[in-house]
Amino acid sequence: METTPLTQVYRNHYNSEIGNHAAHQQRADGHYDNTNQMETHSMQNMRYEIARIEAKIDILTNLVLKMDSPNTAKTSASVSASASEQALVRSLTTKQHVTAQLLIAGWQNKDIAKVINIGENTVKLHVRAVCKKVGTKTRGQAALIMNDIFEKLEPEDYKRASGGIPIDWARTLVSDAQDHYAPLYRSAGGTDGTI
Repeated sequence: METTPLTQVYRNHYNSEIGNHAAHQQRADGHYDNTNQMETHSMQNMRYEIARIEAKIDILTNLVLKMDSPNTAKTSASVSASASEQALVRSLTTKQHVTAQLLIAGWQNKDIAKVINIGENTVKLHVRAVCKKVGTKTRGQAALIMNDIFEKLEPEDYKRASGGIPIDWARTLVSDAQDHYAPLYRSAGGTDGTI
């Protein structure tokens, strides 16, 4: 995953600030010598959290721009998925494919749970599994990486690797409608296929 310019600039600044002040801010017992040092440390933590949120916004903005760009189809068709990317796609279970597609579409865990007919905690396990397989810790990063990989795949190759789910399944999914692919991914107890 590429680091956004904002993230890199902040990371460099934050690391230099920490190097300059870390030794003087906390005593060995973890307490601060004075209130001013505590406020400085608190301010640094706040800056770090703001930069982390801004980096997430950068990732999501890039994802949206890629999805809306008319040139995306032209560039992705000329680049095919690497062998490791194809192996990654084949390593996902059908429910993980469904989860990945719905992550790319921006769905929340509770909505994904309704579609797959599983509990929200089980969805979290699927999200973590997808994140682990792509080597990220956040769902936004996983969505961005999976979207890039999916764009490189031929629809028929993806359908074979996913256990029969089409590559554009999440984009064509309609709530409260019959989903013909539901038997491939839905858990028992909700086999009628409605969402």
